[in-house]
Amino acid sequence: MNRKRLILAVWLLVTVVPAALSQLQQPYRFEEEVKNSDPGFIVIPLKKEGLAFIRDLNKYDQGKKKWQLEVVDTTLSRIWSTELVMENRMILIGYEYTPKHIYLLFREGESDGYNFQLLTIPFYEKSIQSDEIKFEVNFRITHFTVAGSSAVFGGYVNNEPAVLLYDQSSDHPKVLPGLFISDVILLDVRANQNQSFNVLLAERKGQEKKRLMVRTFDHEGNLLMDDVIEIDPRFTILTGLTSTLEREEMMIAGTYGEGPSKEALGFFTVVVDPFSEQAVTYTDLTSVDHFLDYLSPRKADKVKMRTQKERTAGRLPYYKEYVMPFRMEERNDGFYLLAELYSPSTNLNPYPYSSSYFNPYAYGGNSPYGQGPNSNRYYNNASNTPTGNTNSNKFTDVEMIQSMVIALGTEGKPKKAASIKLDGIKQPALDQVGDFVVENDSILILYKKEGEIIYQKEGSNPEQPPTKKQVKIKLKDENTTVKNENDYEGGTRFWYDHTFYVWGYQTIKGISKEDQTRHIFYVNKVSLE
Repeated sequence: MNRKRLILAVWLLVTVVPAALSQLQQPYRFEEEVKNSDPGFIVIPLKKEGLAFIRDLNKYDQGKKKWQLEVVDTTLSRIWSTELVMENRMILIGYEYTPKHIYLLFREGESDGYNFQLLTIPFYEKSIQSDEIKFEVNFRITHFTVAGSSAVFGGYVNNEPAVLLYDQSSDHPKVLPGLFISDVILLDVRANQNQSFNVLLAERKGQEKKRLMVRTFDHEGNLLMDDVIEIDPRFTILTGLTSTLEREEMMIAGTYGEGPSKEALGFFTVVVDPFSEQAVTYTDLTSVDHFLDYLSPRKADKVKMRTQKERTAGRLPYYKEYVMPFRMEERNDGFYLLAELYSPSTNLNPYPYSSSYFNPYAYGGNSPYGQGPNSNRYYNNASNTPTGNTNSNKFTDVEMIQSMVIALGTEGKPKKAASIKLDGIKQPALDQVGDFVVENDSILILYKKEGEIIYQKEGSNPEQPPTKKQVKIKLKDENTTVKNENDYEGGTRFWYDHTFYVWGYQTIKGISKEDQTRHIFYVNKVSLE
């Protein structure tokens, strides 16, 4: 090596250093004392309008059940607290948010039923409107969102997909035509920022031709767009979600597998264009940057080598894993897809769309996670107890292994990715653990575990491994200490801009002997500086 090259090499070693890791600030905290036996709070993000918390109080008034609703602003200061009184058999199965409004969906009883109750809450007015909704068919609901003045329900009737609309000016829900198709699954029902909504379906059978079908309707149920996309007959679409038209083009992204297996071979992406044939991009898991980071370097190299041999021989890659996408963010330079790798127990159904118990696509069109004013939130309230107790007949432990974010160009092709290992987090049901923000084109991912927020940001040099850091979840009173953090409850979610919220349950005690031990529900605001 000559002298000039030596000087250049030394200069690069000195000047190319890891990018400074952004600092997390926790400026505000909300606390409420609870009992161990109390049902847990559901946290509803309201973007820049704040957060809402709701829970079953396990109290009764003349035979009716009481629910607690709290609304706080972005400083986590309470702006409204009230009690809802519902019929005893009504259970909360979903929620939704649009600007200045919260929607709470209740169902009568645990099983699929005909009687629903929708509460519309303009929280600044501190008022509540209640609508009873009766479906004339046995409707197994899997998706819920709001588009304009209509509540939109997705699900199944006799194992065939169906979407029903309810407008408060009408007595009966409207059934959208053309959706009752055999051997078709309902992947997504997602509201757009312009008060329209998307319905995404996929054919499950057929060797010669498989199709992905996406339709957009206005809030009255009028068809605006209908597109059919041919799928490689070797593949089965497992999961899928649509973007929400913040950009002009609509992106569909999800996972694909082979045959009846619920394990994913890779990610697919496609830009919707009803006027021409669209090319679907299929990216196997080993081709996604940082997907194998959760493995040891030696094992990751073996997987890559074997996969390359499979490709060279013209066969599908052997490597597959359980992967669930959770949200898609639209930006000027394209799209960002958040997905998580998990390991189910032998009793878990990792393909929940035909189940009425839970739907992992909890973040719908125009969601509070950076996609606009709505969320498509359908869930089972059985897991929301501060002690983490669940009905073992419905839920079993799921180990969450890794969160990852894939940056997609405007044409849908992956550009780069980032991931963070979740260090064996176990949950009673499949649900999102980590979340992310994009700062100056760098991806920061974080999650909560054992009283700490763990986060990492990709470096400016792709050859350098990202640095993982952690900070303690900040307490409201420095003179208190945490005796216990319930790891089965709580989490971290993107809120707005470069801000997250972290919530959970802690047992805390003051430093003096006279201080009582308290069990609290908390929410911390976490800002990226």
